[in-house]
Amino acid sequence: MDNDLQAKVEYLKLIQGVIARMVGNSAHVKTWAVSLVTAAFVFSGISNDPHWLIGLGASVPVVAFWIMDARYLHLERCYIQFYSAVTSEQVIVDFSLDYRPHVHEVASVWRVAWSWSVCTFYGSLLLLVLFLILVLAK
Repeated sequence: MDNDLQAKVEYLKLIQGVIARMVGNSAHVKTWAVSLVTAAFVFSGISNDPHWLIGLGASVPVVAFWIMDARYLHLERCYIQFYSAVTSEQVIVDFSLDYRPHVHEVASVWRVAWSWSVCTFYGSLLLLVLFLILVLAK
């Protein structure tokens, strides 16, 4: 393999590593969100005086995780576009991981947050929390 091709392969591996980290971070955020809602249900079940604030307290971090997950997915999409540009164009292999030239090619963080998969996941968690609030409010 000549040096230019070998450098490009190493550059692509570096970008793939960043994409893999974004995917992993997204999965971890989802795991934490589910764990938090589960903990709220468990805590409300073992509490002597369960209060609707337990559910409300669980909803705030779920919304924060929703936004964080959307950001990770947005970054993942940016890096996928970056990867595609490196594979298809004559990009100078400078080992820069600057994804910003490709931000305009993908949906914004807010559009990602309202995509069907992300919205369905976190929306269902918020519905569970709302159910918990309604049950505890009685």
